[in-house]
Amino acid sequence: MRKLLLIALALAVTSPSLFAEQIVVFAKGETMTLDDGSSPSVPKEPARRVFLSVAKSDFEHPTPFAAPLPLIAPPEWGKTVPNAKGQVEFHPEFTAGFLVRVRLEGLVPGHRYILTLNGNPKLAGNDRLANAVPGLPAERYMDFFTATTDEHGRYAATFAIALRSGPYDVRFYVKDTDDFKIVLYHDYFKFSVK
Repeated sequence: MRKLLLIALALAVTSPSLFAEQIVVFAKGETMTLDDGSSPSVPKEPARRVFLSVAKSDFEHPTPFAAPLPLIAPPEWGKTVPNAKGQVEFHPEFTAGFLVRVRLEGLVPGHRYILTLNGNPKLAGNDRLANAVPGLPAERYMDFFTATTDEHGRYAATFAIALRSGPYDVRFYVKDTDDFKIVLYHDYFKFSVK
């Protein structure tokens, strides 16, 4: 029994996913971390209260995730960080938003990275993302969180991101805060917001 406890403790110390944050994103810059030990205040807006309730319920008893999608170094339009990799797992359908689990590793330790959903004017959901891409006004994106890697260059969290209802077909980007270049991405994938 003691040996099993020591193994479990060792795994907990070395695995960032065991202590991943649970974060609700209501809008850019408006987030709530649920597992940081504090008691989060209840939002005043009814729609936010409903979304928070739905997110908490899924964090506690998750519905099945789609198969993990790898995050890889982008082609020539990005920036390569040697050994950087990651993955996203998400619910193909979620109420009032998008629920995604993000795992990153091999990045610069203690560095900040922007997590982004990026659309395409020819694909679903582009018109429901918050901002226009500079120089490409028809293409839209949403920087939903700025994450800081740990001392080993890792980051892990589960996000419930409030989005308008409808189908989405987007890219997932991890951008460096120093120069806003993409260091990891996954090309277009689909999900739906009920």
